[in-house]
Amino acid sequence: MPEGPSILHLKNQLQPFKGKLVKHAGGYGAMPTTWINGKKLLDIKTWGKHLLFEFSNGTVRLHLGLFGDILVNERKKVNRSFYLEFAKGEINGYVVKATKLEQPPEAIYDWRTDILSPHFDKAWVKTLLKKQAAKTIDDVLMNQAIFTGVGNKIRNEALYRAAIHPLSIAGKIPAAKITKLINEVVNYARLFYKQLETTGVNDFFQVYQQNYAADGSEVTVKVLPKTKRKIYFSEHRQHLYE
Repeated sequence: MPEGPSILHLKNQLQPFKGKLVKHAGGYGAMPTTWINGKKLLDIKTWGKHLLFEFSNGTVRLHLGLFGDILVNERKKVNRSFYLEFAKGEINGYVVKATKLEQPPEAIYDWRTDILSPHFDKAWVKTLLKKQAAKTIDDVLMNQAIFTGVGNKIRNEALYRAAIHPLSIAGKIPAAKITKLINEVVNYARLFYKQLETTGVNDFFQVYQQNYAADGSEVTVKVLPKTKRKIYFSEHRQHLYE
C-alpha cells in the first residue's frame, strides 16, 4: 500500500501536466469523467494517501488502495480504471478509485494531521491522541484522521526509533515519549520521501521486514488479528506501556 511519501513523490512526477488541458478523461471506474474533458488541470495536491486533481469545475480524488498503480506515459495490457490524456502525455491509473469531491479540498481535509505537510501541527495531533487513550498505539498510528499518510512501514520504523512497543496503550505512554514518537513519524516520513526522490526506492529499515533490528536484537513479527497486517518490533528495545 502506498504511504504519504509515495504519493508526494508521485505528485512531483505529475507536475509537467499542471496547467495542461485534458483532451480525454475516462476509465472503467464508477465516476463519470465527461466533466473533465477540455478542462485545464489547475493543480495537483496530496493529503496523506490521497492524490487530488483540481479543475475549475471540481476536484478528483484518487485513492490507490492496496494494489493501485499510476503510470506516466506508459500503459499496461489491462484496462485503465482512470486516465487523463493530454496533447502530450497521459496519466494512467490501474485499480485506483476515482471520486469527484462534493466540496473544495480545503473544506474536506485538515492538513494539520498530514505528516509531510508544512501545516502539520504536533500540538493538534497530541490533542487528537488524547481521545484515543484506550487504544493500542499501533492502531492509533494507522488512523488517517490523526496521522495522515502513515502506513505500515512508517508505523513500524517510528515505533522502533521511539523505543515504544506497538501494543502499548496510547494513554499509558509518557508525554515525553509521545513527543518523541511524533517526531520520529515525521523524521522517518521525510527520510522515506528523500530516498524515493534520490533513488526511486525506499529500503532503509531498522526493523521493518528485518530478522535483526539495528541494535542487533532479534525482531519479533506478529500478525494483527483485526487488520491482518504484520508488525515488526524488538522486545529488547521497545518498552511496553500497559
